[in-house]
Amino acid sequence: MEVSRCHGSISLMACSTAKSLMLLERLSIADCELIEEIISCEGEDLQGSIVFPKLKELRLSHLPSIASFSLAHHSLEFPVLQMVIVTECPKMKNFCQGELSTPRLEQMHLTGDEDGELQWEGNLNTTTKHMFDQMNVQNSQVVEVTDQLHQIE
Repeated sequence: MEVSRCHGSISLMACSTAKSLMLLERLSIADCELIEEIISCEGEDLQGSIVFPKLKELRLSHLPSIASFSLAHHSLEFPVLQMVIVTECPKMKNFCQGELSTPRLEQMHLTGDEDGELQWEGNLNTTTKHMFDQMNVQNSQVVEVTDQLHQIE
């Protein structure tokens, strides 16, 4: 499933919709300016975990407002997820708020190209937080260098 340019939405799907995507193998979300989370469970009484039993690949790119895949405190399971690529998601501090299972995932791309930097810090939430922290350090260094250049001129 590919979703792009959904500029009016702050979430992509409800929990009940996510639970019905049993055959989903690939999910790519790009260029959605207002999306804060992919799965929103606001107002829903969720029983059990949200499981994506066949999802192998997840791509999130150019989502400037996304804070998390899901902001709710529920369990997410991705039993066969092998690839996660996150590009230009500057507000994404962690992957999800609740418990997370990704037994086959061992790396995460920081950029969208295949030569992009691979990272792994033991689990998807820790890796996402590490990437967020690293990105903020790099951005602050760029701002500092830019400020110094303006002072020289």
